[in-house]
Formats: sequence, C-alpha cells, structure tokens
Amino acid sequence: MIKPSSLACLLAASLVVVPATAKDYLTSEFLPEWFNASLVKEAKSLPRTRVYLPAFPINATGLGTWSEAQADDDYWYFTVDIGSETPVECWAFQDYDGLANSLVNMMKYSINNVSANANKALESQYNFSLDISTLGNVPVFSYDILYNLGESDERVSGLMKGMSAESANGLQVCLHNEIGYRDTFKDVFTSFVNAVDKTAKVHPFFLAINGLIMEDELIGVVSEKFSKDADGDVEIVETTSIILPVDASTVSPTDSKVKSWSHADGTLINTFEFTVEDKELTSSMGVSKSEGKWVIEGEIHGQTVTSELSYDGVFVSNFGVYLETEKLANSDKDSLSYNTWSVDPDPTQPATTVIRKKGQKNGLLQLLAEFQNHKIEYTVDDNFIMEEAVMKIGPLNIDVIPMYVSGKPTDL
Repeated sequence: MIKPSSLACLLAASLVVVPATAKDYLTSEFLPEWFNASLVKEAKSLPRTRVYLPAFPINATGLGTWSEAQADDDYWYFTVDIGSETPVECWAFQDYDGLANSLVNMMKYSINNVSANANKALESQYNFSLDISTLGNVPVFSYDILYNLGESDERVSGLMKGMSAESANGLQVCLHNEIGYRDTFKDVFTSFVNAVDKTAKVHPFFLAINGLIMEDELIGVVSEKFSKDADGDVEIVETTSIILPVDASTVSPTDSKVKSWSHADGTLINTFEFTVEDKELTSSMGVSKSEGKWVIEGEIHGQTVTSELSYDGVFVSNFGVYLETEKLANSDKDSLSYNTWSVDPDPTQPATTVIRKKGQKNGLLQLLAEFQNHKIEYTVDDNFIMEEAVMKIGPLNIDVIPMYVSGKPTDL
C-alpha cells in the first residue's frame, strides 16, 4: 500500500515538466550519421570471468573480463573489459542515498571528470534515454546522457550510459562512457546483479514492487518488503525512487525510505523515514513510544525536531493496512478508518485514512482510500494485493501498476 501523503510531497518537490515521449528521447533522425553508426556497435563473444566480493557478497561469473574488486571506505569498484575503447565501471555500495539519486549524481560526477581530463568545458548535455524496469525481484533504473565538450570547431561528443539496481544486499551501479554497446552494457550489468549471493539475506514473506506512471511515462517505483523476526514482530521496509525529467537536459531524482516495526496485530511499534532530493537530505525523522507517549525525533530541512505527541492512541503500520483491508472486505461495513504516522504533511498529528467499498471491477474488490485531498481508487485480489490503482493528488493523476509480487501480505 502506498502512502499518498509521502508520494505527493516527493512529486510536488520535483515536478516541473514531464514529457510524454518514449523512453528514448533522441532518435536517429535527430542525430548525425556518424553517431547513429557508432550507436549500433556491440561486443561479440565476450568471455565470462569470476566476480568475487565476499563482503557484499558476490560470487559468480560476470560477462566480460572483470578486475579484482578495489575497496574504498564505503564501496567496492570494478572495471570490466568488453573489448571497446573504454571499460565498463561498476560499483557495489552498502551505504548510499538511493536508487535514483546515486545513479544520477554518479553520472554527473563522471561527466565532469571526463570534461576535466579532456580539458574541455561541458558545452551541453541532453537526456538521451530513461528506462525503469525490474530484474526478477530487483528494481532497475537506466539513464543515458548525450554530452558535448568544447567549442564548435573542436567539439567532441559522448554518451554516458548508467544503470543502477537495489537488491537486498545493497546498491549496484555501472557506467560506460562510450557511444554504442548499449545491449552489451545492459548484459554486463545484468550479469553483475545476477552474481549477487541472495542466500545471505533473510527472505521476506511478502515483497511487492509497483511502478508509478504519470503522463504515460514510468517515472519511478515503490517497493514494500515484510519480514518476520524471532519474536513474531514484522519488519517493514518501503522504498520509493523517482526520476522526473525536468527539461531536455536535466532530471530530478528523489529517494525515500521508511523502515518500521509492527506488532503481529498490525499496530506500529516504531518507524523511521528519510528523503533525499537532488542529493540533499530534506527530512530524516522517526516516531517511537517512550514512557507511554509517542515521541518524534529527527530533522526537517536541517532543523532538529523533537516533540511529544498529544495523541496517545495506536498507529497502524503498512502491514496493518493490509489487515484493515481484509477486515473491511470480510465485514458487512461499507467503510472503516485508521490512523497512521508520516513526516508529511504534519508529523505532530495522526493522519486519518478512510477506506470505502466501491463494488466489483473485473471480478475484483474495488476500494477508495481518502486522505486529506488525496484519493486512491484501486482493486485488490483475494490476497488483498493491489492489482491496479489511480492516485489523485491535487491536480496530479498517477497510475500505479504491479511489476513484481511474491508472497502474501497477511500470511505470517
């Protein structure tokens, strides 16, 4: 289930222009012949080599010739020879801003490095392509930038390709600074993600990844993961990552992560959430019980906030929302309400959501959730998992589509 308040603030903070174009913004008719000829180059018959990184962990074969991992303070770095002029560069992180911010900011940094090394100023850059997908149960972002360095008589052009994926073990990013080799680059990145040893992490009993669509363009993903601990409590991790095209040359990345603990009855134990917008931490705050009172602590736009809530009732967790939906579906009631906590719009007050039955649609239960001036119309299957949804946030309409589902949200 998606928190409409959090999503509204993420979108409103970043929205300028969202083009209704395809994933490739620049097509062949707008590009010179030499560029189009270079663009279709691909590597052939690449070897596979062992990619080994026990600390992540990674232990499998990757496409291309991989270097040994080079360790830094908080990441590991590889180079991959694919037989082109420049190698693919790959990183594994366990401390990072998010799926969107990490990719966009690393690409900006790399293009600036190319400019400095060539001793040519960055004259212009353009969004070349943007794609959001999943690789099994892993969300993947892909973003390419066409850039021009130097004055017109000595200008050089390049294509910086980038991909990022967030698995249970951490974040993986690969970049390649060369025109062409697009499919080869994707295949190398896929082999990098598939090389992760997934058995090292506890598997959640429920995992859902939903795509966010606005103006016919997939702009981000929301993932929700539930795991049960030895005491029977539920750990909940919800992440939202968005890349919004702002204009022809720039995008705005936003990442938000919420980590909560819930009792088995769906009531909240504690929660902490943070949001990063264009590399800046805009909020970092949580709520927990202390001596019978709810207390919030954290920062908003650099300002420290500590406050005791006047509300002393229960908050429903994300896990609990599914239990409330099940309760409504199995009752004769037409609606029910519950309180949740979120940084937005007011962390000092409970946020009340009302869910109403709207009948059947395509054989599925149709519901309407209302929160302040936000509305979500959606259908759920027999396990109360969302099948399709339309979010109305002020003047914005966002379609939500399932991209990956595993397990049942109410099955402890």
